[in-house]
Amino acid sequence: MTGDSPNRLLDAGFFSRVVDLVAHPIFVKDRSFRFVVLNQALCEMVGYPREEMLGKTDFDFFPETEARFFRSKDMELFRSGGPVAVDEEPITDATGKVHVLATTKVALRDDSGAVTHLVGIIHDITRLKEVEGALRRNNEELEARVLERTAALEAAQRELLRKERLAILGNLAGGLAHQVRNPLGAIANATALLRRALADLKRPEVDSALEVIHEEVFRAARTINGLLDFARTRAPDRWPVLVADLVRNALESEVVPKWIVVRVEVPSKLRVMVDPTQVEGAIGNLVHNAVEAMPERGTLTIRARATGDQVILEVHDTGAGIAEEVRGRLFEPLVSSKPLGLGLGLSTARTFVEGQGGSIGVESTPEAGTRFSIELPVTDGD
Repeated sequence: MTGDSPNRLLDAGFFSRVVDLVAHPIFVKDRSFRFVVLNQALCEMVGYPREEMLGKTDFDFFPETEARFFRSKDMELFRSGGPVAVDEEPITDATGKVHVLATTKVALRDDSGAVTHLVGIIHDITRLKEVEGALRRNNEELEARVLERTAALEAAQRELLRKERLAILGNLAGGLAHQVRNPLGAIANATALLRRALADLKRPEVDSALEVIHEEVFRAARTINGLLDFARTRAPDRWPVLVADLVRNALESEVVPKWIVVRVEVPSKLRVMVDPTQVEGAIGNLVHNAVEAMPERGTLTIRARATGDQVILEVHDTGAGIAEEVRGRLFEPLVSSKPLGLGLGLSTARTFVEGQGGSIGVESTPEAGTRFSIELPVTDGD
């Protein structure tokens, strides 16, 4: 007889040569979980020669955690006799590199139908998982950038709307202030004239009435000045100035009742590069707020310290604190924690401070007081 018979074509050597031509890793294990067939692709993937692996098990080559997982899937196949698919599993090769595999295990049966071996066919999906991971990270980075850009655009839009509102409100405030200022001046002058003319009457009720008029005119004038400060915000004229001088001038511009203890902790040589008139106005507004927060007693503390290229100036009172629902909008115009407040002082203070290239913030605890913090740039060369 010439030629090869079918049985001859399927002998072990021929089968091994055919399996070695398959690009995907393939292995065969017996019921003792020993390798009996391995193709060249599998040996190249795990980094162990075929001669070393034949007759041995996963526990001889791979980390115990991986070997236990492989064994559990092998046992599942021998119990059920059906195919077992593992979508994703790690395997560590001889060099320590971890591959990610997708494996299908099928049963090999004898003529009686009994399962004698399992055949494993592997797809190395390591590169695919790396690409998926890179794509996922890129998507996450893109989403983060989109969120960041969206937040920046929303913040810019809010800032633009805030400035537009301030400009409109400033024009209104300026016009209103000029309309009211002249009548207030006339009332003040008339009150002074009446006080001199009635000085000889010795009438306490008259003196009291005139004092009320005087105080209310003073209060209204302060409100008008606040409106004008808000309306006439100009570009700052910055130059080096001592922080101690700013604080002293701000305190002198405010009336601090005798029941409030004032503590000033400012280094004598600490300087900032600011417009002194504007910053004194900002500090004065904070001092005024602190005084109003302590109507009966309390301590007003003003301290400053240098940190890097900034100076942090704090104005701290021991008043009742600011309600949480107000705190987040405290620097917006027409927002005030005081029943009769216009809510322009802190908005003006913020405008003044930001004009110097600085910032202003607030911390407040109910019944424990409020601390305003101003950050200002240090003068060049210091």
